[in-house]
Amino acid sequence: MANILQVTTPNLNTDNRNTPSPMDPRNAGDNAVVRNPVDPTRVVRADGRDGQQAGDTGQNDVLGAINYESNYSAFIKGLGENQDLAGALERLLFTDASIFQASGNTEITALVDQFLMSLRMDSPEDLLQFLQGQQELQARFSGDFFNKLRSALTPNASDSFKDAALAFLKGYNNYASGSHLLQQMHSLTEDIEQLMLRSFREEFRGLAELMNWGAANGDTAGNTGILNGRMIPFLSEYISRTHDFGAVRDATMLLIFNAVRYQNGDEGRLLQMFDRLMDDRDFAKLFQGDEQSSLARLLQAGADASSAQRPVMAEFADNLANLLLRGANGQAGLENVQQFYTIMNGMLMNESVYMPLLHFMIPFQYEDNNVVSEMWVDPDARRGSEEEGRKIKLFLKFDIQSLGKFELLMTLQDRESKMQLFVPPHLTKQDKKIQADVSEILKKNGIRLGQFSVYGRVRDRKVTEVFPEIREKETTINVRI
Repeated sequence: MANILQVTTPNLNTDNRNTPSPMDPRNAGDNAVVRNPVDPTRVVRADGRDGQQAGDTGQNDVLGAINYESNYSAFIKGLGENQDLAGALERLLFTDASIFQASGNTEITALVDQFLMSLRMDSPEDLLQFLQGQQELQARFSGDFFNKLRSALTPNASDSFKDAALAFLKGYNNYASGSHLLQQMHSLTEDIEQLMLRSFREEFRGLAELMNWGAANGDTAGNTGILNGRMIPFLSEYISRTHDFGAVRDATMLLIFNAVRYQNGDEGRLLQMFDRLMDDRDFAKLFQGDEQSSLARLLQAGADASSAQRPVMAEFADNLANLLLRGANGQAGLENVQQFYTIMNGMLMNESVYMPLLHFMIPFQYEDNNVVSEMWVDPDARRGSEEEGRKIKLFLKFDIQSLGKFELLMTLQDRESKMQLFVPPHLTKQDKKIQADVSEILKKNGIRLGQFSVYGRVRDRKVTEVFPEIREKETTINVRI
């Protein structure tokens, strides 16, 4: 029964008779651990504390089980803490490489050199191909088809059509990610084989060898049959017999998650979803009888989404992953582990499911200049009215080793651009020349320059400062326990 009257027992230890009892109501006023009683004369929290107390103790209260910070608030906080990703990567590639070489760390030095070779651009065409590869990896839902789909998804669209469109987008994402999902599952099977008991390894290796790890996107029937019919049941029986509820089970759950996505990327299932979309009259009118050719182009784009079709991007991604993995494991020296973790956390934070922007990391070497660029793009920025054309908002940071740090804020709407360029202080006197050169570049590409201002850069601008709409989701109810 609850101690409603706050009855306490006397302290029988006479040596501590002057020690205040924590159960004494006279001493509970300043005790943040005490959750009751609640003041019935005013509206307060269920634990009797005000908001400031909760903010101060919500993270550090060992006895508390509830974290009052939402997932999205944690994302915003992490985004602010990892804003120097480009600077960390620049120091790693172009400054610390000589330190690794001087320390005799040949493995890390070789990985850095190999990564830098994949960043070396010999011509403007190479640089353009590299940038386009980055864009293709990030902006998967681009092109004429998806532009028409966006125009059909108006606020007046029916709920059934919205459900069909979202289901198709999810299926297409799984279809275009087929090669990547196979690569993930292949890596997981190798890890599972090393983690399981030796007596089971040979049989599991035989199951893994039955998989077609090079299957084309959408051709999932064969691999799905092996996964669902043999490999996953084998792992389930293994965990049941050995009671291995540790690393093997965790890796198996990741394998099942990727297997489900892979199965949902079947081309036949995607065609059925497309037919469901075409049942909507308004959406069918957008294609004007050309739906089959539109679908064929869409499937071809999804088939080409494999990184194997882009050797430049595959080499870039593999070299960066190998370098970060070795560094995070301490192979570049324990004193440098934090630096590698900073880069990894920054890249993962910008790829979060909560990130509403496209994020690009673009390091390269061109004409003896070392450049590290980082870019955020909102392809559907807010417009003043519905009658206005599509608006694109861009925030670009780039560091040219011989000149300094730059920042560019740009909006593009109806082929007219408005720009703000922040340059190193010693370049502010060349603002007229910069404006003329940039204007000429835009003119060659058919873009009018509406406004262009050049300022001296005095501080780093945060992503949430340039895109304040990111913070709007913090007002939603999204509490994590």
